[in-house]
Amino acid sequence: MTDSFSAWYEDLEPAILIKVEDFHILGYREIKASHIWAFLTEEKWKNRPAPALHERINDVMQMKIGQLMQFITKTAEQQSNSHISTVESELQPNMEDEQSADK
Repeated sequence: MTDSFSAWYEDLEPAILIKVEDFHILGYREIKASHIWAFLTEEKWKNRPAPALHERINDVMQMKIGQLMQFITKTAEQQSNSHISTVESELQPNMEDEQSADK
């Protein structure tokens, strides 16, 4: 399904760039096309059969900043938790070594 998503990007890029500009006008200057694309592919269309082109364009143009910010926050939290788990697992052997050295 991811392959079909990448084929869609070229058709949707003008609408996505318009939406990015809309969000910038509203003061959300940190929003990028990649944020919108990730929201659409990982959230909006994740469990949907392939929507028609007009439905995809409508999904872009009807997107609300609240939806996008919620998705960005959730994604950042998941990445942070994943990073913390990785760091903890990397530190665990070192902590065990230090504890055995203290004895």
